[in-house]
Amino acid sequence: MLNIGDDNREINGPACILVSVQPRHFLRLDAGTPAQVLFFSDLLLVDAIGKGAESVPLRYMAEQSLIVSSEPDAALFDDLAHAFGAIERELGREDGASWRFLTAQLGVILIQCWRLSGLEAAGRQSASTQGALLMRFRHMVELHFREHWRIGRYAEALGLSHDRLHDICVRTLKRSPLDLVHDRLAHEACLQLVRSGLSIEQVAADLGFRNATHFTRFFRIRTGSTPARYRNQITRQHSDRREDTIRSFADWP
Repeated sequence: MLNIGDDNREINGPACILVSVQPRHFLRLDAGTPAQVLFFSDLLLVDAIGKGAESVPLRYMAEQSLIVSSEPDAALFDDLAHAFGAIERELGREDGASWRFLTAQLGVILIQCWRLSGLEAAGRQSASTQGALLMRFRHMVELHFREHWRIGRYAEALGLSHDRLHDICVRTLKRSPLDLVHDRLAHEACLQLVRSGLSIEQVAADLGFRNATHFTRFFRIRTGSTPARYRNQITRQHSDRREDTIRSFADWP
């Protein structure tokens, strides 16, 4: 039995469940039911998804609650089990786990979940549906967000009117196209501030801003913090828990 907020579902195995865990969620298994549970951080997820157009469907899937409770392809479930086992063995290494190895295995899990869900096939077969159009839009955002395309240019490239694109985004995600583009830009800014050694001026240039002042204004509007303050805050948080993280890998995956 899986409880996701007010949604209770009885699931028969073999099954694969991908969900963002919240305090009210719980999973109850019948006695003797074999199961593997993997908790992973947002940082590991971002690395596993990677960058580029091919990462868009995986990012979209990771934002949803996904439950696959049938067995369309036993070989895919075997691949999932192997990836889970590989992660478990890697975390048990005495000389420490490899982050690259963990992200690679999590990437395998995400791709197999995508295939098992049928979303991969559906995306190929329904090019005119709202969901497919939204996926194409997000694909284009991934390719061009650094160029600061206007929404009208995205709509033109998709063969849509500006109003049609706006309607699809609002109906499907309750958010405007511009908000989605800005979120992607802010997300990349956060990653670069935390994980790269680039200066704020270099991050601003890489993300297509005219100057650091323009970038700082944008970042403060989207996050409520300046780039420098955000970088310092996250650096302190990572430093405070570095020893525990290295010793136990408690917060990843």
